[in-house]
Amino acid sequence: MKTVRVDLWSDFVCPWCWIAKRRLEKAIERLSGEVQVTVTNHAYRLARGMEPMDFASALKMKFGNERQAQQMMDAVATHGAMEGLTYNFGTMRFGDTRAAHSLVKSAGTEAERNKMIEALSLASITNGQDIFDHEVLRGIAAQVGMSVEQIAGIDFNRVHEIEQDEGRANSVANGVPLFVLNDKAYVSGAQPVEAFVSALRQTAIEAPASLNAEDGASCGIDGCRI
Repeated sequence: MKTVRVDLWSDFVCPWCWIAKRRLEKAIERLSGEVQVTVTNHAYRLARGMEPMDFASALKMKFGNERQAQQMMDAVATHGAMEGLTYNFGTMRFGDTRAAHSLVKSAGTEAERNKMIEALSLASITNGQDIFDHEVLRGIAAQVGMSVEQIAGIDFNRVHEIEQDEGRANSVANGVPLFVLNDKAYVSGAQPVEAFVSALRQTAIEAPASLNAEDGASCGIDGCRI
């Protein structure tokens, strides 16, 4: 069977990243039996050094006006609902996600890290939990099955590892979500499921020079686009 290794960079304050992750998962499921796909998650921070703040206010700062910020939130909410995801912007926060990414890196296996990412996304985006609070993060770690000893030993400042991830991502593109396939091609943004299916299938057969799609919704350190 053909295989594809996907390296995925995302951030918990990137509104498009959870949507893109879900669409990739649907594409992988659609190709079951045809292409074997393994996914490795990597950290990326859109707001390095930034203190946590209200998400809607952060969007207004990025866009410069309330109308564009609201258009972004409406678009994300609509696309999220199509994937079965609920976006509650009234309780979401924006800031440096170093601690949340460090928690993910504390998980032992890729399956455990993926489970942690899902739990953190749900907590922050849907349930209104403050993923910038270490006690909240410890609670989430307990929910996904970390032992008391593991939780006690969590290092919430694994900044060197996070910066290594960010450096690799920035050598390919500026912004997330970012998907690098077999180290030879990349897809950026919250592409439709069909686009992921096509990229995975093509990469499994032959690696094109680039599969980057300019129209994908994504976020960079200077803001998000629809």
